[in-house]
Amino acid sequence: MFDIPLSRVASSEMLMLSFAAIATVLLLMGAAGLYAMRDTTAARIRRVSASMNNRDADQPTLTKGDERAPTGWKKALIPEDPSERMQIRFQLGKLGFERPDVVELFFLIRLLLAFATPVLVFAGVALARAQLLPAGMADAILTTAPLRLLQIAAIGAGVGFYGPGYWLKSRIKARQQKIREAFPNALDLVQISVEAGLGFDAAITRVGKELGRVAPEIAYEFVLLQIEIGAGRDREAALFDMADRMGIDEAKSFALVIVQSLQFGTSLTSALRTYATEMRQLRELNAQEKANKLPVQMSGVMSVLMLPALFLITLTPIIIRYMSIY
Repeated sequence: MFDIPLSRVASSEMLMLSFAAIATVLLLMGAAGLYAMRDTTAARIRRVSASMNNRDADQPTLTKGDERAPTGWKKALIPEDPSERMQIRFQLGKLGFERPDVVELFFLIRLLLAFATPVLVFAGVALARAQLLPAGMADAILTTAPLRLLQIAAIGAGVGFYGPGYWLKSRIKARQQKIREAFPNALDLVQISVEAGLGFDAAITRVGKELGRVAPEIAYEFVLLQIEIGAGRDREAALFDMADRMGIDEAKSFALVIVQSLQFGTSLTSALRTYATEMRQLRELNAQEKANKLPVQMSGVMSVLMLPALFLITLTPIIIRYMSIY
């Protein structure tokens, strides 16, 4: 009397599994959102300050830390070429990842992501054949062609292996774009601070604190610069390292202007004023260049959108007349 059809049981199990999967995805998205929203600049500055106090002044900074050759099982995971490891560490350092084992973690995560999809596919097939999955899910897996399952595993492995590298490059480009957009304003603030009577170090510190919310990337680099100089590092090396971390030509030119002004004893105020004027002119030229590119880009889009309509208007009467005659 109270027998329940198997199809209804299978559908209820599939519904519960779907709800569980949706809840898991929502929890992961919430955790990722909380992690992305938190301000990590202060924590990174504290870590850099503590590490700088625990090392000698002649040793390199965190972004140019010593790279030990991998040993044991790590040889199969991490490249043995020190220049390649240094490049990965340098790129991760641009994003604020400055742990000593950040290179090992990067390659380990990439390897795990590459194996995740094939393992899930083969585990799903094994569980479906062992009848440990719901009936609907097991039928969906077993009725799928083996070639299609291999394609899913291969595509997932490729995405997992190359995805972290693509993510790293996209994050670096986004960070450089933010720095490039906010750097002229930061330079104007440094110029105003120096003209108001502050020294260069005090001006950098003040601007770094003021830009904490508006441009946290530049604020982090300025505060890190002052921490390195305060720890006894050479100002010229610290400036050029900051420019390398930022990865934009404007920062390298800024470091060169400051170093030359300090070396030759010229007025720092006039040098900053001249360079700030050049930066404003360069920003205006970049805006004009983008404006001049718009007509060409718009013409291409308009031609793609208008040509089908023109062909349709022109050829439709001819096609209709041809069909009516023959």
